[in-house]
Amino acid sequence: MNAEHLQEEFFHLIAYMITSARGLYEEPADYGVFRLLDSAGRLLGILQNQGLLTDRFLLDLKQKIDAERENSMDNERQRRLLDEWILAISEEMRRRLD
Repeated sequence: MNAEHLQEEFFHLIAYMITSARGLYEEPADYGVFRLLDSAGRLLGILQNQGLLTDRFLLDLKQKIDAERENSMDNERQRRLLDEWILAISEEMRRRLD
């Protein structure tokens, strides 16, 4: 793992997140959903590129996020998917805490 490269990737992610936060004042509210999903996908991508993403649950979640980022912004579909993912995450969290 190259620490300098990892810091550079995190710099770009943080810059994206901060500029996205500022853009939300002028953009439709729906963009916030996409930008948060995109940020989560980018973070998981950084971990994967560094060989740090070995958790099967997170690997599966990354694939789902990547697939959703390729789809059109359909509020109803995204709400349903987010509800499903939140339920899966809460169940996984419960399993890991036991």
